[in-house]
Amino acid sequence: MPSAESRIPYQVAVIGAGASGTLVTAQFNRLAPSDAKLALIGNQSKPALGVAYETTFQANLLNVPAGNMTAFPDDPKHFVNWLKAHVPDSNAGTFVRRKTYGEYLTDIFEDTLNNSNKVDYFNNTVTGLTREDDKWIVHFDNDTFIETNSVVLALGNLLLPGNPIDFSVAGSAYHLNPWSSTISKDLHTDAPVLLIGTGLTMVDVALSLREAGHRGPIHAISRHGRLYQTHKPYQARPLSSLPQDFRSPIGALRWIRREIKAAEESGSDWRAVIDSLRPHTSTIWGLWNQAQRASFLRHARNLWDIHRHRMAPEISRQLSTLIEDGSLFIHTGKLISANSNGNDVTVQWQDARTGRNQKIIFARIINCTGPSRDITRVKSPLVIGLLADGWITPAPLQLGPQTDLQGRLLGANGQASPNLYAVGPLRIASLWESIAIPEIRNQALKLVELLISELVEANALTN
Repeated sequence: MPSAESRIPYQVAVIGAGASGTLVTAQFNRLAPSDAKLALIGNQSKPALGVAYETTFQANLLNVPAGNMTAFPDDPKHFVNWLKAHVPDSNAGTFVRRKTYGEYLTDIFEDTLNNSNKVDYFNNTVTGLTREDDKWIVHFDNDTFIETNSVVLALGNLLLPGNPIDFSVAGSAYHLNPWSSTISKDLHTDAPVLLIGTGLTMVDVALSLREAGHRGPIHAISRHGRLYQTHKPYQARPLSSLPQDFRSPIGALRWIRREIKAAEESGSDWRAVIDSLRPHTSTIWGLWNQAQRASFLRHARNLWDIHRHRMAPEISRQLSTLIEDGSLFIHTGKLISANSNGNDVTVQWQDARTGRNQKIIFARIINCTGPSRDITRVKSPLVIGLLADGWITPAPLQLGPQTDLQGRLLGANGQASPNLYAVGPLRIASLWESIAIPEIRNQALKLVELLISELVEANALTN
């Protein structure tokens, strides 16, 4: 590992060594000229993983079958081949443990670093970026720095969930981070637990608690009270082009309902219709104005999410067992207040079906509502500095920073900031679907191809 200020002429610096940063780095190593140099910078205790794949619980499975989880778009069997060598009896239809997928990403990370002269890894925290003489200066927390032509922000999910109500009285009983290793620490076996949210994170946490030995009642609450659907085989119905219906959310909903009816009449399944839209999601999102996007987020987002992001069949069976045996209770409503009772917390909520207020006492409350995207709330000195200097700017609807369709971050002047890019969840505002490996791996490849083309063009101008 080189020391900072070594004056190595880096063409690219990737800030963030989670899954997104690892995929960008691996593609750069594969495709860049032999004399190109990339600096991968991260302060993770376990590089390549990020929050999603750092879990140690066996119950946490991928929500996508192995056949669609390759890291490399041009090598669709890469993960399946790796998996067969590490997990006997696995195949393309296997829903593997997220821990296992983390091991796959770690292998890619280590192979890239150990067998490359193009990549250097810095185990540092980036405190800021400054611009000098058409170069980016990447400042580290130990008062050193490196210089680079281009910067890729691969920061993942920057924010924990927002607080639906004031839980300050709950003290250590309230956990804002559902992925923390402390969610089951000192939790009595029979203690009642509240999970805020009924999405896939809630499912993971409920099963993780059971795996950790918890046997008490678990209550989960959300405004809709809907559980996510389950994966099931279907006859594919590929969509080669988008009809005019998708120019508005209402038109899209009408088309989906019509196509689902046709699919079921032909012996297929609604899943075929939803999945046929996956290659077109960013195009659909781009067709809508801000008012239409806001309407979708307010009225249809939950319905889309529970059908688009589905559970593995094994997870669905385990969840159904918890509900059927009276261990897990799903509530539809909204939280009103929380009051401390010594070590326990009394939570009051309003039932959406009856309108009546209910009270339940809990020993542990875990927020499973998903990460916030409002970058104006981020405490990172790097993000704060980029906002203050006008290199990045918040997107409407609090969905992260503004980017163009190629991943360039847009500044306060509305123009692309020079050689400053984003990958992964930071691109949600422009693409909508930007958190899953199938989308991120394509972003990584296209971004590296763009970086290389700009590098070649720059070299041509100087020669």
